[in-house]
This record gives sequence, C-alpha cells and structure tokens, in this order.
Amino acid sequence: MRTIYRRDPSHDSWPKIEGVKYVCNLNEMLQDPQIDLVIVATRHDSHFEFAKKALMAGKHALVEKPFVMSEAEARKLFALAKDKGVMLQAYQNRRFDSDFLTLKKVIESGKLGTLLEIESHYDYYRPEVSEKMGAYSRLNSYVYGYACHTIDHIIALFGSPKRVVYDVRSTLGKVK
Repeated sequence: MRTIYRRDPSHDSWPKIEGVKYVCNLNEMLQDPQIDLVIVATRHDSHFEFAKKALMAGKHALVEKPFVMSEAEARKLFALAKDKGVMLQAYQNRRFDSDFLTLKKVIESGKLGTLLEIESHYDYYRPEVSEKMGAYSRLNSYVYGYACHTIDHIIALFGSPKRVVYDVRSTLGKVK
C-alpha cells in the first residue's frame, strides 16, 4: 500500500491518486506494519527530522537531496540506521537524466581516451532575480541544491577525486 503523509491537505491542488492512502498523522504512517520504506521529500531543512523519525520507527529511508544540513546530521542518521538495522540512502535523481546517462555511456566506451580533467557545472539562468532573494544564504542557495548533483556525478563516474577546485559566485545580494 502506498501512503502519502501530508501535514495540511487543505492546500493540495492535485487530484487524489486511486489506490493511495492519504494520512495527516505521521505516526499513523510510521506505525503501519505494511510500510517498509519512507521517502522523505520535504523542505531540505526538515530532512533530518523526518528521516530520524522514520529510522526510529524501524523503516528504511530514502532522503531527497540535499540529504541533510550538515555532515554531523548525516553521521547521526547513518549511525541510527546501522543501529536499527535498516537502510538509509540519499536520492540523487540527476543520475537518471539523459545527459548524464549519455555522458556515462560515452566515457565507458573509451572513445574519449584518457580523461585528465573534468569540468562540471549547472548554468541556472534567470533573467530576473526573485524578489524573495534579498541576500545569499548558503543553505538555501542554488549552489547547495545543485552542487550535490555535480559532486555525485563525478564520484559515480570516477570514484573519489584526488583534488577539487571550485569557484562559487553569487549575484543574488549580499552574502550572509
């Protein structure tokens, strides 16, 4: 049975999916013995809280990126998953994009020869800056939301890097 937890369903604008159970009480979902896996797809600053609750309930957890807000939170969650005997994984959806899959196929074919250097980036063009963006905040930035994909791509293709060089620039106001 697929179950969706929604804190406030009065804001839902999509039609309900047939065969899906909708709940407003998180504990109802976490205590359901038919549910083995919880997918955390909430605001990134709540990932730790929801993943911890799922793990404490003995559920496997798949957490949308960015995984959590700090390395310390990640270490706590992985230790808890190990202690509870359940799996915990970050979801990297950009591994399934056609451009990445094509790149992987070309590299694996050997047609490019020996690769000595890789440059990877996301160009996020917007002609107008949202009025909500008054200042740059590392944890609420496009850098934080997209950098994890770039890093994941490189590790998925080549393993852990020996050296990393980066250049981060903000055009969205003052740095906090």
